[in-house]
Amino acid sequence: MSFANQPSRLLISSDDLSYGVGNSFTCVLPEPITGAVKADLLRAVVPNTGYPIPPYQSTFYYYISNVGGGATLQNFVLNTNQYFDGIIKDTTNGFYSYFPLITALNAAQSILTFDYNEPKNRITMVAAAGGGITVRPAPRADWPLNVPGRAFALNTRLGFIDSSAPALTATATASILPNLIRSKVVYVLCNVVMNDSITTDGLRTALAKIPTTSSYGGLTIYQPPYLNWNRLITQGSYQQITIDLLDDQYQPYPIKIDEFCEFEIVFKYNDIEDARLGRR
Repeated sequence: MSFANQPSRLLISSDDLSYGVGNSFTCVLPEPITGAVKADLLRAVVPNTGYPIPPYQSTFYYYISNVGGGATLQNFVLNTNQYFDGIIKDTTNGFYSYFPLITALNAAQSILTFDYNEPKNRITMVAAAGGGITVRPAPRADWPLNVPGRAFALNTRLGFIDSSAPALTATATASILPNLIRSKVVYVLCNVVMNDSITTDGLRTALAKIPTTSSYGGLTIYQPPYLNWNRLITQGSYQQITIDLLDDQYQPYPIKIDEFCEFEIVFKYNDIEDARLGRR
């Protein structure tokens, strides 16, 4: 067996993809990797995407009082084709945001008015229609059942959790600070490992779980504290390497092809020799 087909490391870059998109791509190697028995992620570089609120988290659910009493569930969708570098733009008080969240929220609809409560560091909303109309955010139990990643919605990202304004009120104030970080972690899935890792959602090809540590426009550079040495699917050859990236809700991590990412995978070949020498 030629050592030329047994590299100790393999650098996978989305710039070199053979097909796919930025968050799910395949690279076809010039030569197959043969004889490897274990693999692990040695290093990763993942961009902090410019789309901090993905489509499945972009809908805000709320109740607004009807004329004559009662309330109906309503919603609006935030434009997800932009990023947010701050909550508001107020140069008088030193807020120099160029892409403020509050402005985008108010531009997305006309029924509600969102604002920033500086003393409380919270986002507030009121019904813009006037005439004594009241409003409240809808609790999680009232969100549609068929929404992907139903554990989150724009309500969650804005800080309106289930206990926020349990009744119709003139003004609803978020319970926590808004979370403008799109995903706290990125799951790296790879076709060379299977059944050596598992998540509560049943993922069996997870090679690593990378914490998001960079701000918008930056790169998260990750290196594990130690190698876990995942077992490979087979002891045959690998010429196609597929990488899939998921966010903290197991949804596709939305990056484009031009927002490149790269991964360095390390391989181990002689498992019998390692066992004889007492190495892991």
